[in-house]
Amino acid sequence: MSKKPKIYDSSNSLNNSLDKLLASYRKLGVDRVIYKLLSPNDNSKNQPYLAGHFTDIGFIPTDELVATASASKKTSDPKRKIKFTANLNFHWLSPEGQVYPAPTAKLIYYPQFPEVRLSGFLKGSPIDMGGWMDPAKLGRSEGRVLFFGIRSDGAIFAYLAVPESRIAKEVHKQKYYSLSSVLRELPFTKQLAFEEQAELAVQEMLATYNVEDDARQVLINELRRIHLEGPITSKKLDGKGIEKAYIAKNGGGYTLEAELGVIPNGIAEPDFHGWEIKQFGVKKFALINSKALTLMTPEPDGGIYKEQGVKTFIRAYGYRNQKIADRFDFTGRHFSNTLCDKSGLTLITPGFDADSRSMVDATGFIGLLDKNDNVAASWSYAKLLDHWKKKHARAAYIPSVAHDLSNGNRAYHYGNSVRLYEGTDINRLLGAVTDKHVYYDPGIKMEQASTKEKVKKRSQFRIKSKDLDTLYYKLDTVDVTNNVDV
Repeated sequence: MSKKPKIYDSSNSLNNSLDKLLASYRKLGVDRVIYKLLSPNDNSKNQPYLAGHFTDIGFIPTDELVATASASKKTSDPKRKIKFTANLNFHWLSPEGQVYPAPTAKLIYYPQFPEVRLSGFLKGSPIDMGGWMDPAKLGRSEGRVLFFGIRSDGAIFAYLAVPESRIAKEVHKQKYYSLSSVLRELPFTKQLAFEEQAELAVQEMLATYNVEDDARQVLINELRRIHLEGPITSKKLDGKGIEKAYIAKNGGGYTLEAELGVIPNGIAEPDFHGWEIKQFGVKKFALINSKALTLMTPEPDGGIYKEQGVKTFIRAYGYRNQKIADRFDFTGRHFSNTLCDKSGLTLITPGFDADSRSMVDATGFIGLLDKNDNVAASWSYAKLLDHWKKKHARAAYIPSVAHDLSNGNRAYHYGNSVRLYEGTDINRLLGAVTDKHVYYDPGIKMEQASTKEKVKKRSQFRIKSKDLDTLYYKLDTVDVTNNVDV
């Protein structure tokens, strides 16, 4: 007989309330509370389904993704037997608030299907699930609810509410908003001193954010309010949500996040009820289509750049700055299968099939190839996927015009025409690279090259604003002043 504690079969588990669970999450410093209503196939054998693509769950913190071979028999095509895994900092939480590690928990992404599943969440953990995740016992029961308390340092605290428990019944009465096709988020306030304050804050949030289908409309309403305010003096929220003046010239994003109440954290990109918030500066609102936007800035993880170092790389493929003595630069826009005159390198995407618009080799990469067929620098698909998963399935792009103030500060006016995108995945990114919409546009330099060799790295992939729709499956351009698609 197992001596492991049966934490979800106790009377405390059956009688535990949702308020007490949220209080336990507050004590742990949790920032967000997400849950899934489990289906009969969500168990230790079948692995709980969380999403179709990693971009659907960019808010779940993971370690770096690793490309591995899949032994799945669901497809006979060997090129499609690929998968990526990412370890989790995962723990189980008892009704009493005790934490138990789950050291082998991970997410597995099968791009050929596509699907992301939770795996390894019981192996090595010192608890007995009472058969509630065992398909041969109670692991196919309807009515189970799996909670994830996510903390900004990447820790995840899971709690299983069994079918007849108080929490499993109470959660159906709570307001929520959708994060993906199967994941929901509860309105949650962090680290409040008294229970009555917590209750008051939660009720206030529920009154504002009514039901799951309103997340898009709530965002539009907030962007309308922000636009009508006119220029807003630059500011930023600190870790406790307190507004602070922000003096630097790059305050457009921070100011918008402050207006939306988005506190910067280390989990993912700025998030407003499941929408990634992307602000970009323009000189005039009418010029939004010509703006070049930086999508991501990953460092190469292969090629001469990685193996011999950036100094060797820049001396081999960079050029001497003609205006600044003793300085090398590596710049130039690099497009797929096109020689870049500045560097002599060609951007390639082995492992991606342009005809089927899909990844066919998990060990593939985006690379820079020199005239001798040496890979000068490369970004593995695993690394790119790790960066791309931070892109939400829903993204709002908002233009802003900066106004310089007499006191040296800045104010930002946010446009009324915003673009709301939904649905993206790694194949959309790689397809956009192949079609020359996304390009590599580095800004790397080495100063005092003959002495100290001071290097500044900046590897960036960019896209013009007008081409953003190539990255997503759906686009709505909305005038927030009248909420009519234009």
